Amino acid sequence: MNTILPAIRSYSVVVMALFLLGSLAMSCKNKGGTDPDIDPREQYVGRYEGGMSSALNVGGFEGVTQTGSATTVITNAPNPKEMYVEVTSSLGRPTPLKLTAELTDKGFAVIDRKTDQMNVLGKVVEGNFTATGVLVGKDLAITITTEGLSTGAPVKRNESVTGTKK
Repeated sequence: MNTILPAIRSYSVVVMALFLLGSLAMSCKNKGGTDPDIDPREQYVGRYEGGMSSALNVGGFEGVTQTGSATTVITNAPNPKEMYVEVTSSLGRPTPLKLTAELTDKGFAVIDRKTDQMNVLGKVVEGNFTATGVLVGKDLAITITTEGLSTGAPVKRNESVTGTKK
């Protein structure tokens, strides 16, 4: 009987400790990220300095990757889940990158542009456009893909924009 009471006492201490730890963990989890006064877009808002690369593939033939400098400015849009993304680059583009993006679980996705133009041997080719971005610390990365057809050959442009928040 003397060995049962200490075992029950230590078991109840362990159960009580686990209950307290679980309660503390749940109260911290419930408070994190659900504060309506904290705008999740604020982590992105600002100016980013970095670079941009662009690679064009026509009919399976990869062109030379162009690289240059880029400045990205992100501001809040009126919709609480959206923001404006504007990229200015030293690389020539047929259309400027002024986009509206929506926050996702993993970053953001462009929602207001479905097509874009590409220059293929002096000819403008229109294609399907997608763009997503992520922020890790102060570093921003945006991946852009445009896919279309030029005289029956598939054309794909992959662009990458990177920058560090200033």
